[in-house]
Amino acid sequence: MSLPCPYCQSRDTVLLESPQHLVINSNSPSAQNNVMSPLALATLGISVSKSLNIPPIAGALVGVLIGGIWMLVTEDEVQNNSHHVYSRHYYCNDCDRDFSPSTRN
Repeated sequence: MSLPCPYCQSRDTVLLESPQHLVINSNSPSAQNNVMSPLALATLGISVSKSLNIPPIAGALVGVLIGGIWMLVTEDEVQNNSHHVYSRHYYCNDCDRDFSPSTRN
């Protein structure tokens, strides 16, 4: 059943649904990724390895590896927490106007 157009009263209307992405996670993944980025963890690994008398390149490699794994894990979480929400509106073929189902005369 089509909804009558509130502008011209025509019944020649079409229901349209537009997908919108909604992220459920309230934590800011971009802030976490900046702290846990491969570059930040490589720098931390270099400083820790220097204090332990280990070659700095080993600390850098471990930091890059951990940071890369962290980025892959958090990217999957963000994709799993986003959901599609559909915005519904109607289009009138007679007067070429869009309107919301909640629009009243």
